Amino acid sequence: MNRFICVLSSVLAATGLAVAQDQPPLQRDLMIISELFPGTYDNNEQVYFDNRLDLPAAERHERVASEVRRIPNDRFGQNAFFILDYWYEQDRWHPRIYSFHVDENENAIRMKMHAFIGFDRTPYLKAHDDLSVLEDLSPEDLTTLPVGCDLIWRPIVHGYHGKMDDKACVYEESGETVYADYQMMLDDRALWKADVIRRLSDDMQVNSEPEVLHKQLKARWFTCNMGFSGDGTSGNFSRLRVHDQGGEYFVPQPTADKPDRQIGIRLRNVDWAMNNVETGFTNDVFVMYVVERSGDDDRNITYTWGAPEETSVGLNLQWMITSCYIVPTSETRPYLRKPPAGPWQGTAP
Repeated sequence: MNRFICVLSSVLAATGLAVAQDQPPLQRDLMIISELFPGTYDNNEQVYFDNRLDLPAAERHERVASEVRRIPNDRFGQNAFFILDYWYEQDRWHPRIYSFHVDENENAIRMKMHAFIGFDRTPYLKAHDDLSVLEDLSPEDLTTLPVGCDLIWRPIVHGYHGKMDDKACVYEESGETVYADYQMMLDDRALWKADVIRRLSDDMQVNSEPEVLHKQLKARWFTCNMGFSGDGTSGNFSRLRVHDQGGEYFVPQPTADKPDRQIGIRLRNVDWAMNNVETGFTNDVFVMYVVERSGDDDRNITYTWGAPEETSVGLNLQWMITSCYIVPTSETRPYLRKPPAGPWQGTAP
């Protein structure tokens, strides 16, 4: 037995299995950030409740969607990401590349920003759908912001917080010396960010960014179908991708009095900002709406809801039927029975 133990110990030592390879905490932080960061983000819920709560104009947020994709090679670093922001009200696209690095001197994760400046950005506005269009780019083609404009990321209670060093990102704008006060927060459900610009002489904010950060929830993508009764084909669609943070799709369904009429679906994962009853707690819900659109007017025909973690939803209104699944039915694996998504909490009568 002793001889067996000695031989086994020698084998384990030779294969490296007997020795733990402890890594610095920063390496773990970098891995977590790199895993959490990619995705589709949208602050549709924040915008909706800004309006429902009738907040002052200066406190309201513009709707912004963000697509984040990890770049598969290391041209911009081993942990580099393509980011595309779309600002709805401005109809403005803003592409850039972020790269994350361990900074042992700061004992933090450093994020460098690379801007698409000085050339036509149009070919790269859909790079999140096809990262191969970035293959002709190198770091030298982009404008890397100065070191003072890097974001320094550190762990917080529920995730990570990245911010610039105080008054480190200084530049001239409209004849004034200003500094950027850009910050982001990241967890497994949301991306928060604010891009405040302040005057260096008195710290006065000179742009219209609200004080509260934009809260962009991470979206889940569904495969959706819709069919109408009648000729069986007009307006039907299948296997269309729609996300649950205000994602929508409309098809023409004209009538004699509404020649521009459209019917569509909209998905929301409602993130309640307040309760809508006096004595109870309002649960967050996943909702599918069937919407009639004519001109600039939207009218909810009906809707259905379930728990936020639901992975499928559907409605049958007789004249139309629609459904959405995270895993399409054509890809669903057979099963005997499915367990409930959450614990049974009901009590016997």
